[in-house]
Amino acid sequence: MSKLKVFVCDDHDGFYPVGVSSIIVAKDRRQAKKLLNEQLKIFRLETSKDCPYTLREIPTDSPIAIIINDGNY
Repeated sequence: MSKLKVFVCDDHDGFYPVGVSSIIVAKDRRQAKKLLNEQLKIFRLETSKDCPYTLREIPTDSPIAIIINDGNY
């Protein structure tokens, strides 16, 4: 069984004025992007090259807490 990785994204398309945050569990970055794009399409959000986003891999080898979106705009 392959080990899965955890990715977060806080800059994809979303509904203004609320910020966005997504968590993706996938085997690699390529699969994570595919899975996130599928979900964005379901919500009718942009997935094109005109609206790029950043995937950050979260390490899972030690305990960690990460604030994805603190609401401070």
